[in-house]
Amino acid sequence: MREPTDADWLESAAKLALRGHGGAEPNPMVGCILVKDGSVVSWGYHARCGELHAEAVALNRAGIRAEGATAYVTLEPCAHYGRTPPCCDALIQHGVARVVFGVADPNPLAAGGEDRMRSAGISVEQVSNAACAQVTAPFVTRIRSKRPWIIAKWAQTIDGRTATRTGDNRWISSPQSRAMVHRERGRVDGVMVGIGTVLADNPHLLPRTSHFRRQPRRVIIDPQLATPSDAQVVRTVTQGPVSIAALSSAIEGLSDARRSLFTDAGVTLIQLPQSAIATSYRTFRGLPQGSMMWLMQHLYTQRVSNVLVEGGSGLLGALFDEDLVDDAWCFTAPVSGGDEKAVSIDPLRFQRIDLRQRANDSVALWRRRD
Repeated sequence: MREPTDADWLESAAKLALRGHGGAEPNPMVGCILVKDGSVVSWGYHARCGELHAEAVALNRAGIRAEGATAYVTLEPCAHYGRTPPCCDALIQHGVARVVFGVADPNPLAAGGEDRMRSAGISVEQVSNAACAQVTAPFVTRIRSKRPWIIAKWAQTIDGRTATRTGDNRWISSPQSRAMVHRERGRVDGVMVGIGTVLADNPHLLPRTSHFRRQPRRVIIDPQLATPSDAQVVRTVTQGPVSIAALSSAIEGLSDARRSLFTDAGVTLIQLPQSAIATSYRTFRGLPQGSMMWLMQHLYTQRVSNVLVEGGSGLLGALFDEDLVDDAWCFTAPVSGGDEKAVSIDPLRFQRIDLRQRANDSVALWRRRD
């Protein structure tokens, strides 16, 4: 049996980091493992924003056993005072001998831990690791692009259709697949659909699970403000915030009575700035090209760190057109028949990073290539 390598330990740290999904954001998901003489001394992950970082959790659990150990961390230990002290200082104070990390911190406010630890006499090495890159990718995207991490989800039949011949696409996938989606709803900051989905299915878009880690903001893309005032998303606004993104002309043209129906219910109206976007090319339901990017960057300013998009082919197509999809969840059920508007993946721009089974469905997870 071979000895674990640096890459092996980093992959284990990445698996730990995933436990923080739904709690750590908008901070990065981070995992840390302390190893001495080939054995695990301690471990930790960042469970919730504002609480101890992964390194601090592992060090506190290890105590004096951390002295002389090697710390394997998915992300470069931070070097700034935020809600918690710098992790690089904690590693120095506990006498860690070596630090191996997978991804350099892209946040200029937090970067610099590598240099500080090296100056203190710790051996520091960055080792490129695919698992660390994958678990850190949502944070890197948020920092560099100033927008949320975007997950596109749809269900399709085995022949590539996104709806049955009757137009019903609600129950293509299995109950197990739907449960997976509801778990994700309870771990993201935003769930997004288009007005077509609201009119056809009248969903509430709330997570159907008692174990959700956060209550997502429900975002409706409704350029002409056709959302009925008695739609489920409006009637359930007290159970979770709701925003409707519409063209500025539609919002400005609202009657006082209809405006009151939304504002009294607690719905937030997001005004898409028509004049600020080139109108030579129009995309989803007449929105100017660039509208999706503007909206995502706006949501980022509202501390929305990730968005699960459950819309139909029109909304998904608009996001793909603007190159905004980061993860794609494609649920394929062993049934056939449907319309001719199925969404397809461009294999040159995306690579499949996971394939799993949920009952009779296959679930493919795709990620945009760097």
